[in-house]
Amino acid sequence: MSPANDIKCVAYMALKRGTAAKDGGQKDTWHGVAAFLRGDHQVNETKLLGAIGAAELRTMQTDELQQFLNGPAGYLGPVGIKHDGERLGEGLTVIVDSALEGRKNMVCGANKLDYHLRNVMPGRDFTWTLAAEIRSVNEGEGCPKDGCTGKLVVGKAVEVGHIFKLGDKYTKSMGASVLDENGKEVTPIMGCYGIGIERILTAAIEMANDVNGFCLAASIAPFTVVVTITNVADAALRETGEKLASDLEAAGLDVLLDDRDERAGVKFKDADLVGIPYRINVGKKAAAGQVELVARSTSTSVDVGLNDVVALVKKRIEEEKLLASSS
Repeated sequence: MSPANDIKCVAYMALKRGTAAKDGGQKDTWHGVAAFLRGDHQVNETKLLGAIGAAELRTMQTDELQQFLNGPAGYLGPVGIKHDGERLGEGLTVIVDSALEGRKNMVCGANKLDYHLRNVMPGRDFTWTLAAEIRSVNEGEGCPKDGCTGKLVVGKAVEVGHIFKLGDKYTKSMGASVLDENGKEVTPIMGCYGIGIERILTAAIEMANDVNGFCLAASIAPFTVVVTITNVADAALRETGEKLASDLEAAGLDVLLDDRDERAGVKFKDADLVGIPYRINVGKKAAAGQVELVARSTSTSVDVGLNDVVALVKKRIEEEKLLASSS
């Protein structure tokens, strides 16, 4: 049988904020809430909080399940349970997702271990405190707009900014007002924007990484290019690497000179781990006027003449900028 024909229960305890007392305190109380929805749907707790007017949710514990539903977890159902007519009242608040309304021949728990009920019909076999849309949408669902044939596509996203709706809290306190189109004085609604600078780096790392580390764009990398001297004991290589780093800096690039007394493989790994976009290896071929240019994002390399490598790196960075601006 399809999960769409099941009625599942998600049981919560909901926190109801008390009204402020004269002494400045308030009494908060916890109330039982049973949310019923189709077996192929998931509770959207933000929607649920709004529907019942609660401040916080937590999962019911075993003793609370017994108190409010008198049944074991996994076999909870809506038939026969007592509920309060008022949301977050003294008894159990039962909320039914609107997708259950009008359904027939459903299967649900019987509030008894290893037992289920068949041919259950919402409204005929059980009632509820309130009905509301409390579920999350599923991928592939149709657009609710009339005439639209599109299907919902679910994708991953990274939040790098916020829009805060502040209402009139601050404009009222400041006594700010404006005239509306009818010349009437009104208090404006206020909002603000926030961009998490550090989140941009986090998002870039999450979207561009591999087994060796992450791949940063030149615009946000700590260095644009690292000049790696493969053998610092070789004076000629060291001199070539230092001059190349100086030339790159003079061209306006952020350069890291790796002249540590380490094996070449260690240096390569470190550069990949940090995510520096370009690495120039100064090795044996330098005697013939050649260096190796490695692109971190594609893990590809090419031998380039010493006199040409600075211009090539600058060209690739410009191409990267153009590609980013057009995408």
